[in-house]
Amino acid sequence: MIMKSDQFLVLVAVSIVIIGIWVIAPSSAQAKTSIPTITPTELTATAVSPTQINLSWNAPTQNYGKTIIGYKIEQRLSTGAFYTIIENTGSIITTHSLTGLTTSTTYAYRVSAVYSDYSTTDPSNAASATPTPTSVPPPTPSSSSPITNVKFDFTPSDGTTLTAVIITQTDYQILQYKKDSRSIISNAVSTPEVITNDLNGVIAYQNNHLSPSTIPGPLMAKVVSPTQITLSWLSPVENYQQSIVGYKIEWKRAPGDYVIIDDNTHNDTKKYSIVGLTTGTYTYRVSAIYSDHTTSNPSNEASTIILTSQPTTPSQTVPPTTTTSPSPTTTQQPVTNVKFDFTPSDGTTLTAAILTQSDYQQLIVIKDPRSIISNIAQTTGTINNNLSGLLRYQTIHSKETIPTQQTSNYTPSPANNTNNPSIGLLWGVATSVIAFGIIGIITWLVKTKIAKKISKEYYFTLEKFVEDGILHIRIRNSGQTIEDCIILCGGVVCVWTDTKIDKPRHAHEGSILVVRLPDGYENNPLISVKSGKKVLKKVQLDDMAHG
Repeated sequence: MIMKSDQFLVLVAVSIVIIGIWVIAPSSAQAKTSIPTITPTELTATAVSPTQINLSWNAPTQNYGKTIIGYKIEQRLSTGAFYTIIENTGSIITTHSLTGLTTSTTYAYRVSAVYSDYSTTDPSNAASATPTPTSVPPPTPSSSSPITNVKFDFTPSDGTTLTAVIITQTDYQILQYKKDSRSIISNAVSTPEVITNDLNGVIAYQNNHLSPSTIPGPLMAKVVSPTQITLSWLSPVENYQQSIVGYKIEWKRAPGDYVIIDDNTHNDTKKYSIVGLTTGTYTYRVSAIYSDHTTSNPSNEASTIILTSQPTTPSQTVPPTTTTSPSPTTTQQPVTNVKFDFTPSDGTTLTAAILTQSDYQQLIVIKDPRSIISNIAQTTGTINNNLSGLLRYQTIHSKETIPTQQTSNYTPSPANNTNNPSIGLLWGVATSVIAFGIIGIITWLVKTKIAKKISKEYYFTLEKFVEDGILHIRIRNSGQTIEDCIILCGGVVCVWTDTKIDKPRHAHEGSILVVRLPDGYENNPLISVKSGKKVLKKVQLDDMAHG
């Protein structure tokens, strides 16, 4: 009987231990999963067909206040190093399909999260899979699982965005590899909302909104602060075997009127920030610059709006509180100026110039196109210059082609026959006459317009554009005033659009003038720019840049 009692006590003790483990285990597991993760975790790779692998992972839970906008996917090489195959999926969906793979080949991948400031996390664990002839998809989840669709914005290469598209997850996965390489998916989220489109509908929309493969696109503009806009785009698909050496950035000041804010970025980076902006609507376009110094046609126009910041009420104060949702403190925004380096055409750099935003915007428009603005940044520092000061510095340091005056160290020796006073007198008279004659000619040249025109150098550009179905030509003069300027199409003088006449006029420094081409002009006519009777430039119409 005592033995049975001991057995009973042992059984009770074992039961207590089992129950304790059963109670504690879930709470331990819960505590373990609550640890924040700063990289994608639990990446798995599954071969679902002889040529396809599906990736799946968990998003990082600690993002330090940033927003995930997509994932970077890398593939491992035979050397063990990883290289990027997808820079940004443009989606927060934590699955991705890789198709067109080779059967019986092992593939290894890793993923990193991409944040809204375009920084990335460290990579996840590596996961590998081998597609085989017998690879099949995993079993379909039970019908009791909630149906989750995908909602996103879809932007083909012409920049026309189809917003808030909702399709099934299956269609979304297929869209990843069926879409055009220049179509961008953004703002993707899982949603239980009813589908509003399907794969065929999205592909049809894309095919109706494709831009030529020879231009950049789609160009997208995004406000990143109350004074800054960031542009991003994709490079042209067709480069005619030329390498891209930079991009030209233009701001649309008015319909048909574009201002070059950067004539060459001097790199192939497909992102550009404009700072020192104020409230308003801004529209931009970009063109690729090739190694043979030709320029592509411009991209689509991208517009965005910088809204007015909430005004501060002087009498309103927000005392410190201990509530869980304190009101944001309303503080006066500091005055933000623009700091940059300014290099005129002779290469002499004026460093750390600080201007007001207004002066900086005007400088971009009217500066000599050969002057370079670099190292641009917003600053609350005190302004140390102004627009007129920068233009004066530019004038002093503009490289002009001035003929060098020839000098000689030779001094004629005096006449050997000093014993003959008559010869010495005649020599002196002749020398004086020649000297006075030369001085008179030089003085006359300096004082006349002829001398001024001889020493002048002109810096201007010509652009063609169509407005209201009529071809126009725009002349941007960044150099000295072009006196009595006319533009001829073939042999016919073009009409100025603002004055409605074809009479000669002065094209002043910093001015932008437009002429309308005459009706019935011949195919690819010769366009000439003249100052009085002097021809300054000739160019065939087809060779002229688009404005």
